[in-house]
Amino acid sequence: MSDTPFKWTCISCDKDISQDQEYCSECDEKRYRKIGGLLYLPLLNLLLIAYGYFTSLAVTLNAGLSTMGRIQASQSTYLFIAVAVNFILLLYIIYTASLFLRKKKELPLAYSVLIVVGIVIMLIDRGVTSWLFPEIPLNFSQVMPILTHVIYACIWIPYFRMSARAKKTFIR
Repeated sequence: MSDTPFKWTCISCDKDISQDQEYCSECDEKRYRKIGGLLYLPLLNLLLIAYGYFTSLAVTLNAGLSTMGRIQASQSTYLFIAVAVNFILLLYIIYTASLFLRKKKELPLAYSVLIVVGIVIMLIDRGVTSWLFPEIPLNFSQVMPILTHVIYACIWIPYFRMSARAKKTFIR
C-alpha cells in the first residue's frame, strides 16, 4: 500500500478536481458546447414540424387554387389565409432552427413560442374549419394532433426552462 492520498481527477484531462465532480470546469464547459443528450429530439422535431407545415401549405394552396370560384368567398379566403399562416410559421421554424444550431440563448423562448403558437393555430383552425366547412366533421383524427402537441409542450417547455443541459448549452 502506498502512503499517498487518493486524488480525484478529471475524466478527460487528469486535472485535480473535488470528489463530487467528474470533469474540471474547462472540460465541463467544452462538453456542453455541443448539442447532445436529449437535445437531439427537439432538433429532430423541428424538422418534422417544418415538414408538417410545408405539407399543409402545399395541400391548402392546392385546395385553394383548385376550388377558387367554386366555393364561397369566405371559404376561399380562409384557405389563402391558412397558406399565409403556414408560410410565416415555416419562416419562424427556420429562425428557430438557426438559433438551435448556433446555440443562442434566445432558443428556449423561441422554441416555447413555436410550440404554443402551433397549438393555438391548430385550435383556431379546427374551430374555423368546423364553422366554414360544416361538411367536414370534427373527429378523433382532427383532435388527436392537438392532444399530442399539448403533451409534447408539457414535456419540452419545462425541459428547456429547467434542465441543466439546456441551460449550459444555450444560456451561457
